[in-house]
Amino acid sequence: MMTKQYRFLLAHLGGLLSISLVSVLFAKNLGDFPIFQWDEARYVNNSLEILSLGNWFHFTMDGTIDTWNFKPPLVLWLQAMSMKIVGINELALRLPSILASLGVLILLYWFCVSALQSTLCGITSVLFFGASCGFIGPHIGRTADLDAVQTFFVLWYTLYFLRYLLIGTPSKHLYPRLAVLVFLAFLCKGIPGLLLLPFLALIAGFPRNFKKVYHNPSVYVYGILTVVMCSLYYLLREMNYPGYWELLKKSEFNRFSGEGIKWHVRPFDFYFKNFTDLKRYFFLLDFLPFTLITFLSARQRLIKQAYLYLLIITTAYFLFISYPPVKLEWYDAPLYPFFALLFGIFITETCKRMIPNKNWAAATAISCSLTLCIPHYRHIWEKIQYDQKKMEAVDDAEKGGLLMKQLQFDKPDEMEYTVLFGLKKIQHADQIKFYQKAFALRYGAKIQITDQLQHLTPGQKVLPANQSWSDSLHRYFPHTETLWQSGQGKLLLIK
Repeated sequence: MMTKQYRFLLAHLGGLLSISLVSVLFAKNLGDFPIFQWDEARYVNNSLEILSLGNWFHFTMDGTIDTWNFKPPLVLWLQAMSMKIVGINELALRLPSILASLGVLILLYWFCVSALQSTLCGITSVLFFGASCGFIGPHIGRTADLDAVQTFFVLWYTLYFLRYLLIGTPSKHLYPRLAVLVFLAFLCKGIPGLLLLPFLALIAGFPRNFKKVYHNPSVYVYGILTVVMCSLYYLLREMNYPGYWELLKKSEFNRFSGEGIKWHVRPFDFYFKNFTDLKRYFFLLDFLPFTLITFLSARQRLIKQAYLYLLIITTAYFLFISYPPVKLEWYDAPLYPFFALLFGIFITETCKRMIPNKNWAAATAISCSLTLCIPHYRHIWEKIQYDQKKMEAVDDAEKGGLLMKQLQFDKPDEMEYTVLFGLKKIQHADQIKFYQKAFALRYGAKIQITDQLQHLTPGQKVLPANQSWSDSLHRYFPHTETLWQSGQGKLLLIK
């Protein structure tokens, strides 16, 4: 016979193992992939210049205030501090996102154990979050973008509040802590960090919750304080950089009208198609309607309430991001933890209802979860494998940085050369500029960037950013010597 203490330890060991298993999917080969072009490349330039120039309030690009990134600074501060501790490399820059993703796993397990009193539900929810192909990939869980850290704080304040509605008792610390978490979510990315608040306010208005929440003066005191703090941040930015507010409105609020960013205008069903067509949460989403069985058949009122609250948040947020004309793939980031909880509760409650023996019910729930998730794990595992052959297929806009990273690894003493790269827009050079600055800080490298063949002279070492520039260089300078070559390109000496 198992003692109660032994069962407790065994259950939490299962939680630890499930968190460890999923963490591998976030962390494997993380530092091998080069910095990705576009958003990640821009953010890491900002972070690197925070570290090198010491300006922790304004974001700069090439030493001047960046008029492209208007987001609040928390994630970039974390990246700069990470580089200070770990070193200037891809792993350090992506570390805040990885730690935030690990934090999401811990929050899911904590909520199930503390609010739903079910370690089994915690284990299955963690396993289902590991099947989130859209989260474990570019721009969210494995890159130096803002969305993973924001999702962590959004999930924290949401689950903390839901736990209070489900089982909590009034506490003088509740609303101050919620205010801090909401403000931290705002400091990650601005207004998107606040988007779940209206849905929580709706749930708080349910008859069972209304008196518990809206009769408490602290709700209004700390709600107003949070609004003031967020507004104060925008005011300080405007005072330090006049015109900031106008730039912010064009960048952020035009997303609701589609003006100015028409290439991001997508149809209403954009996110739904992405979950299946792009395999962001592919066939699992087809089973989501079946989780309603939990609400209809659960014997515990607590489980029914929790499921209903999670379903409202998931559905409302999904519809909310589908309404504006401007849509981007990673706006769905906050949905994945809630999907995982819905599936975790469903599998756990179904197995407990069908199988009287607790041990067999737990084994069946974990087995069913793994069976459903393994195709997703396999898809993610293939995605996160670093392979030189695979990197040959990257877009031309990203080959320059990839070549610089490969060259530094193969020939670490090669510290003075010119990258030949065409600039249709200045942002196209963000990835290359990051490696130029990073290698200068780390190794004292002297790397130049140009798109003018006529500025090159015999004796210069040149790294063409892609094959077309390599062909152009050979035509302009027929006599060149190959100093280094990989599957993606070569370093040439002009003669």
